[in-house]
Amino acid sequence: MKRLPCFVLTILLTAHFVVADEPIRERIEWADIWVTDADKDDLPRVLLIGDSITRGYFGDVEKHLAGKAYCARLTTSKCVSDPSFIDEVQLLLKHYRFAVIHFNNGLHGWGYTEDQYRDGLVQAVGAIRKQAGDAKLVWATTTPVRLPNDLTKFGERTERVKVRNQIAAEIMKGHGVSTDDLFGLVENHPDWYSGDGTHFNGTGKEAQAKRVAESVATLLSAEGPSGK
Repeated sequence: MKRLPCFVLTILLTAHFVVADEPIRERIEWADIWVTDADKDDLPRVLLIGDSITRGYFGDVEKHLAGKAYCARLTTSKCVSDPSFIDEVQLLLKHYRFAVIHFNNGLHGWGYTEDQYRDGLVQAVGAIRKQAGDAKLVWATTTPVRLPNDLTKFGERTERVKVRNQIAAEIMKGHGVSTDDLFGLVENHPDWYSGDGTHFNGTGKEAQAKRVAESVATLLSAEGPSGK
């Protein structure tokens, strides 16, 4: 009998036990869908999925990709562990075709266990693959959290961010999805953070936008679907 890869076997053995049947609510929940030039189809379309960090650098990504692609975003407070996260993603994927999908999730849903995070991310990648057809995928690592009163120091949640990034790395490797290491990009730059220790100032947003745009442009230049 053909043996299953270890990561697949682990998913099959744990999925039944770690699925979050009910969402763990946050005080404020939100979702933001934005599709620029939705009425045009002469360029490939790119989708950025993430949270407020992604929303922060989205505008600069658009500028870097001007003339190369039309950009859209789905930014949300939902963690991949939330049963409704995939519903939000599919709402957009059902109506548009994308050449590249650049996605991240990791700074929300702290009430979920890491096993639930793993399970949710596995299901999310599978759902995106199924719905998005031949779109090229690239995962972005989650950025560290710093202490608001001392940006030179990382907050306690950064340790969980590291764990989630490792979980994601294993999943993306198994699915053949490339990774955009935004954690590593900002790790030694406390000067790129805003005062809350989580979000970024203009310099930090631009640095991330440049990296994201370069990653997307590389995939756009490769042979593949037009995404029109």
